[in-house]
Amino acid sequence: MKLTVNAAGFHNSVQMGTKDGQSARTVKNAVFGGATKLGEDPVAKRREEARKQAWKVVENAWKNDRSVDDTIQSHRDSYAELENRKKGALAAIDETNQQKEALREQCGVDADSQEQQDLLLLEKEQDYKNGVLDEGLTDEEYDRLAEIHKKPLTGYQKQAMELNNYAAGHKREIRRADYGMTAEKQNVSRIKLERLKTHAMVDAQGAADDIMDAANDEIIGMLVQEVKDQQDEKMDEAKEKADEAMKEKEKREEKLDEMKLERAIERAMIEGTDEAVEEAERIKRQNDSQDIQMTDMVDLADSADLKKSVDQNLGDIKSSMKVLEADLKGIKVDEKA
Repeated sequence: MKLTVNAAGFHNSVQMGTKDGQSARTVKNAVFGGATKLGEDPVAKRREEARKQAWKVVENAWKNDRSVDDTIQSHRDSYAELENRKKGALAAIDETNQQKEALREQCGVDADSQEQQDLLLLEKEQDYKNGVLDEGLTDEEYDRLAEIHKKPLTGYQKQAMELNNYAAGHKREIRRADYGMTAEKQNVSRIKLERLKTHAMVDAQGAADDIMDAANDEIIGMLVQEVKDQQDEKMDEAKEKADEAMKEKEKREEKLDEMKLERAIERAMIEGTDEAVEEAERIKRQNDSQDIQMTDMVDLADSADLKKSVDQNLGDIKSSMKVLEADLKGIKVDEKA
């Protein structure tokens, strides 16, 4: 496996290769920025969480893939060990055969003689009994062996069979090695076939991509919500300012209405005309102020004494925003007095 690393952490690609010569694979979006500083940024935090999840998926898949590589290598090592044992056993058998050949020459036994042919058949029988003979004996061979066993073995045959019996252990070692090597080859082939079926790293890459895509969608949603919240906040601020402006306007209008009512009452008290009284009553109803008996004000206005009193208290009336009925009751003056 080859990881490309930069100063900020793992690069955004991971190249994977196996020991058995598989082609390198690149896993996208498997990024873990170990040096990333998140602070309080929720978007960066979510992106980092997604990166860690994606990397974990790829890392686990790679570990499993590496474990498969290790298993394959273990079978190959076992195969190599069995092969070495087989080579050692073959070398030992070859050495034994050389000793047997030297013995034959030393004893002066001809390779085509009956004694040599009987020895070969006896060795075959011995190998069969030792369990190192692949095929069995024929009926003709059994018949011949029965004849051979009727008479004692020659000295040469006895020594040669001792060497052959010694070689039987190496022959068993070769048979075990052959079985084991065949099994290890089958194991490696089976594991490779299963690896081709599963596509673990490809699936991990797809899973990592899905995690990053889901995180991106979530981040987009977070950003959209943030913009919406900002817009809502601005709208609330604008509404609050508008409400304040409306209240200020209402206060100004209320003050103006009170001033209008004040001037209308003043005019009605000074002029004492029906028109002035009606105007004051209209403004009063419009402002929803307290009832004021404007007819009484007219009676008071017709009196010279009231006019004089009004002149004297005009400054007080102008400074008041509202004329209360209690301020006027009891001040009725007879015009003729």
